[in-house]
Amino acid sequence: MRTYYIFNVNRYFTYMYKNNPFKMYKIFEEIYNTKEYDSVKTYHIFEQVAEPFNKIMLNEYIYYEFKYKYGYKRNENIHTLNNNEKTTIRINNYNIKIETENNYTIFFEYLNKYNNSLFVCDFANKDYFWLNKLKKNSLQKEESIVK
Repeated sequence: MRTYYIFNVNRYFTYMYKNNPFKMYKIFEEIYNTKEYDSVKTYHIFEQVAEPFNKIMLNEYIYYEFKYKYGYKRNENIHTLNNNEKTTIRINNYNIKIETENNYTIFFEYLNKYNNSLFVCDFANKDYFWLNKLKKNSLQKEESIVK
């Protein structure tokens, strides 16, 4: 099971770290691992790097794109796809959380069309990438390649 956190990075940080995703990952990793007593300071750092999602628009966009697909269900901000892949996506104010059994999910394609400044982190596996740099090889079902 993979858990991805997707962040909407502002223009400045996208420009600065577009070619250096490791540094962008380290910023989010530090925020992710912050203890409760540092939460106010961390929140201010996070606000400088990321922008909030428009939850209503994004939920409607995902719903519109998937409503006729087999195995799709929606419960407010939670979207579930249970066909060739078993994936749950939760849309929050400052991140999108995706839990999937695969390394790649179809939601990546649609989220990239929605916004091209999204940064993806899998903190448990120390995996990270800019979503717009992800390409799925048509010969591979599970493998993904970041260019």
